[in-house]
Amino acid sequence: MVTSKEETTSVVITQEDREAAETLIKLSQDTRYQPVEEEDAAPSSTLLLQQCKAKEKQHSKKDDKISMESTKGKTEVDDTEETLMILQEWSHTKPDPVEKIFSGDADVAELFSEPIKKQLTMSDVENGQCRLMLGKQQVQKKMHPLLEHSEIPLGTEGLDVSVYGPNGEVQTMKFKMWGEDTPVLTSGWKDFVDKYDLEKHRDFLTIWMFRHRVTRGICFAIDSTSFSVTGPLSSRISKSVFPNPN
Repeated sequence: MVTSKEETTSVVITQEDREAAETLIKLSQDTRYQPVEEEDAAPSSTLLLQQCKAKEKQHSKKDDKISMESTKGKTEVDDTEETLMILQEWSHTKPDPVEKIFSGDADVAELFSEPIKKQLTMSDVENGQCRLMLGKQQVQKKMHPLLEHSEIPLGTEGLDVSVYGPNGEVQTMKFKMWGEDTPVLTSGWKDFVDKYDLEKHRDFLTIWMFRHRVTRGICFAIDSTSFSVTGPLSSRISKSVFPNPN
C-alpha cells in the first residue's frame, strides 16, 4: 500500500520583516496618515454655493457703507412744482410792515425801504456763523437811499441798529460788512434765530430797513414765513423766485 506523503513548507520570518510590520502598525495608528474621505477632500456644490452667498453679502454691506458715506452731508435740492407755485405767490405778495410787525402803529417808522426776500441757508443759522447775509446789490439799491453817508457800512466796525421781529419785539444788532463785500446783520442775530425758532431751508424772510420816527436811528423789520421745504431750492426755482438774489 502506497501512502502519500504531505509536503510541508516552512515560513522563515526575518528581522527585517518584523521591523516593516511594526512600521506599518505605527503608521496605521497615526491620524496624519489616515486616508482622506472624498467629501472632506472636495467641498460639495452646496457648501460652495453657501460660501459664495456669504461673500456676496459681505460685499453688499461694504458697498452700502461706501454709498452712505459718499452721500453723507449732502442735501437733495427741492425742485417740485408745488414749491415753485407756493414761493412764486409768496414772492409776489407785498405785505405792509406796519400791519405785519407793528400791528398798525404807523408812528414808529418814517419810511420803509423796498423789502429784501430770502430763504435761510445753513450759514445763516449754524452756530459758528451768527450772521444774516444780505445781498450787496440789493442792499445798495433798496436800503442805501435811506442812509446818510456816515451810516453806510464800509468796514467791519459796523453800525448799531434796532431789529424788530415778527412779534414786534426789538433787539440790538450790528449792520456791517462781512469780508469785503457782504452786508450782514450780526451781534445778536443768533439770539433772534433761537427766539423765533428759525430753521434753514424751511423759513423765508422779508426784510425792511427804516428810520425810526422818534430816535432817528436806523432799524430793520423782519417777518418770517415757514413752508414745507426740506432743502435748498433748485436753480430753476431760485431764478424764478429770487431773480436778483445779490
